[in-house]
Amino acid sequence: MEKYFLETSQMLGEHPILQEKESYKIKYIRVLEYFVLKYSKDSVWATSVLCLYIKKLLNNSEDYKYGISDLHKQAKDVIATKFRPFKFFSYRYCLLMDCIFINAYDDKNKGEKIFEEILTIYHKRYHKKIQQLFSFLYDTSVPVDGIDKVDYMADGWKQNRAFLKSDPIKVIVTANMSAGKSTLLNALVGKKVNKTQNEACTAKIHYIKNKPFEDSLCYELDYLLDLDADYQTLMEDNKNNQSNLITVGTHFRTVGKGAKRIWFIDTPGVNSSQDEWHKELAEDTIKSVESDLLIYLLNGENIGTDDDRRHLIFISEHYQGNIMFVVNKVDRFRKKEDSVQETLQTVEGELSELGFTNPMVVPVSSYAAYLAKMKIFGETLDEDEQDELDRMARKLKKEEYQFDTYYPDAIQKAVRVSCDTEEALLLMHSGVLQLEQIIYTTR
Repeated sequence: MEKYFLETSQMLGEHPILQEKESYKIKYIRVLEYFVLKYSKDSVWATSVLCLYIKKLLNNSEDYKYGISDLHKQAKDVIATKFRPFKFFSYRYCLLMDCIFINAYDDKNKGEKIFEEILTIYHKRYHKKIQQLFSFLYDTSVPVDGIDKVDYMADGWKQNRAFLKSDPIKVIVTANMSAGKSTLLNALVGKKVNKTQNEACTAKIHYIKNKPFEDSLCYELDYLLDLDADYQTLMEDNKNNQSNLITVGTHFRTVGKGAKRIWFIDTPGVNSSQDEWHKELAEDTIKSVESDLLIYLLNGENIGTDDDRRHLIFISEHYQGNIMFVVNKVDRFRKKEDSVQETLQTVEGELSELGFTNPMVVPVSSYAAYLAKMKIFGETLDEDEQDELDRMARKLKKEEYQFDTYYPDAIQKAVRVSCDTEEALLLMHSGVLQLEQIIYTTR
């Protein structure tokens, strides 16, 4: 299976047949299953997407049973013209799009074979439009105006195609344990996709990839492919996965930005006392994976440790690309005891001593940004999370803890979002929006 499929959004949220009766939807899916079994029965992607369609389109998906013996007989009802008051329409064109999306999205030769067979179930009067739509599926400049029920799916199709044409911005994220790396990644993604415990996690490299638009689905490839991974699946590594890689695909929740093809490459904490392999895997990734940016995250409450110094020396010797040094957990500072500005200056001085030229050091409150995004995007916070959000909202209104103001003027000016709610203002002051701006404009 091509990994870029995990950067493709599904077109199920407003799928045209959702409004139809269960009996019709079953017939529709049986036709899709016919083509999967004939053309893609060994494809993990195709069989997984078919299962997803069954799960999301049917009200009682657990009762679904395959049962098609004659394609033409089954398809007759699926492609028939329907009537609503003052309107005739059909889902015949949606059927073609779904068949190609599931079985031959990136394989035009297979798509042409499927198309030729699909063509046999349509009356000749529809052949011209069907041919026009098929051409669009591999060349989105072909117009599809006036073709029944395809507007929503065609828009999603265009977004998927355009998204995958761009080269991904690859961002390696590295840190020692307890710096808050997983919380930062959850904040950047706007969803909880990573464990946030202080203890070391399994030694895996996590690729977290953006999708072009929100489909309310998190994909995970961790030995098995799950296209609707729940919280438990995302948090627990599959013991059967003997590789070093886990890939997650989801739409990143950003504020004031369009979707961009981003890969976050999350490495294990390098100072695990439990497993030296974590350090080796992280260092090997930093040396061998081509990236556009490396984010080195530091724990603001524990600056200048020997562990950080050793890892920074390694990076200075083995990584030649762009580096951002991000100081996390500065929201925990006490005004009479700690200084954000002095901490940043201390870090800059230590980095210069280690050979980093003009290091860019910026502060963030990852947890503030994560909670703010959860609230903005309608997620329910528990009582403790709500209390913490309220506390940080008050604190980050204070001048010293407005972390956005520590970024270069050009970055501050480039971030323009409405701060008409407490959560939006907190997100702005967390510094994460400004960090996103740097990431999204890396090239």
